[in-house]
Amino acid sequence: MCRQVVNKMRSEFRKHRASGLVKNRVVFIIFFLYIFSFAGSAIFAQEKSEEYGEVKNWQEPRDAIPFKELVLKDEIYFYKHKPFTGVAIERYPNGVLQRAVTFAQGKQNGQMLMWYPDGSPQMSAYYVNGYLQGRFLGWYLNGSVIYDLMINKGTYASDNLLDEDETRASSEVEQGEREGPDNDQSKE
Repeated sequence: MCRQVVNKMRSEFRKHRASGLVKNRVVFIIFFLYIFSFAGSAIFAQEKSEEYGEVKNWQEPRDAIPFKELVLKDEIYFYKHKPFTGVAIERYPNGVLQRAVTFAQGKQNGQMLMWYPDGSPQMSAYYVNGYLQGRFLGWYLNGSVIYDLMINKGTYASDNLLDEDETRASSEVEQGEREGPDNDQSKE
């Protein structure tokens, strides 16, 4: 379709070259493309910034306790000898929130948030009965998305990032083992 548009534009350009209409149309097309590309990126950025903004503006509950007061025993977190229900927080030495974890009956259950030392959001994840479940979202220090995954009962389900995501460094491409026997003698 894009090729058809380009060919049509070339044809129109040749027809109206001498009439002076070409200059006006070219200016209009450039202006239209500029506005369209700006609006498209703003809509995409707004979509991604909602979650980022929620983590950035998260408010610590009054009854949150320091994470270091929890005791882990047999995969259950205890507070004052009882399975903990509530929010536990951890802070950097400068006082900025490092992480906030929600618990129910001693297991991670609900939102887990992490921040960089300057207070910028680092990660947002959800747990159900001790397992990662749902959206697992992480950001670079500058706010661009590192990963946006879907997790099902603690295992990877899908990736919400496009393959053409130019904000990810090429070194981040997973270099895992390929399927097949490890003693393959074929000449590939």
